[in-house]
Amino acid sequence: MSILVMSRVWQESSHSGAHLLMMLAIADFADDQGRAYPSVSTLAQKCRVKPRAANYSLADLKESGELEIKIGRGPRGANLYRIALDRLGAGREDRRPLQHVAPMQPGAPLQSIAPPQCAAPLQPGAQTPATGCMFPLHPVAPKPSLNHQEPSVEATASVGSGLPPCQTQALPDCPHLRMIDLFAKHLPELPQPRPELWQGKNAEAMRARWKWVMTAKRTNGERYATTANEALDWFDRFFQNVAGSAFLTGRNGKWACNLGWLMKADNFTKVVQGNYENKEAA
Repeated sequence: MSILVMSRVWQESSHSGAHLLMMLAIADFADDQGRAYPSVSTLAQKCRVKPRAANYSLADLKESGELEIKIGRGPRGANLYRIALDRLGAGREDRRPLQHVAPMQPGAPLQSIAPPQCAAPLQPGAQTPATGCMFPLHPVAPKPSLNHQEPSVEATASVGSGLPPCQTQALPDCPHLRMIDLFAKHLPELPQPRPELWQGKNAEAMRARWKWVMTAKRTNGERYATTANEALDWFDRFFQNVAGSAFLTGRNGKWACNLGWLMKADNFTKVVQGNYENKEAA
């Protein structure tokens, strides 16, 4: 435990209630740089809440900027939590009292300012340039310019995607904890992954599916999702659709899927295409 981190969280964090308690629980495991590697179940026990509620708190803290979470980046594949000490209290209004300002010293009287000179009225448009104009306008060339340049491929791609160039590659991070929670919401009867063990190929596959939802387009040209919230709503409906399949949920008594299986590219595509809507197999 780092007394320094614990003290700073207690004094500077903008959170309160359950969120502040979660920050203090992480600080109890943290080093002086704010890094800690506890499991979600351990944090849930320290905060006297269920793991699902702990996941919600962790996701909110990450969104606020006071906590960074790296899935599977800790020792032996554990999650890495880092309390962003430089971001503590960033969302809170600065309540420091105003500093007293010394009164202004008397000085020389202000000099009167000459009124602005009236500008000459605009000349009406004419075929010949106005007299006295330093850079007269030239008539439009009757032929197109020989140095005309076509837009770059990158600019064309950004226009086609409906995004500015700076956003074509900047996508929201995949919210693994929220996705795992949506799976548990609709499919509690299936094997549930432990968030602290969600890493490696499973995490990479989920990140790829998230990217697909954020970038793919329907046949009418509209994107499936343009924001993180829209993408989460899409996956909420995706897992709800899985819950309606007797084959995928094992209600036919033969086999049941899990979250890792659903995130694989081929399986994900078949579910989206409707191959498992109360059918025995694809």
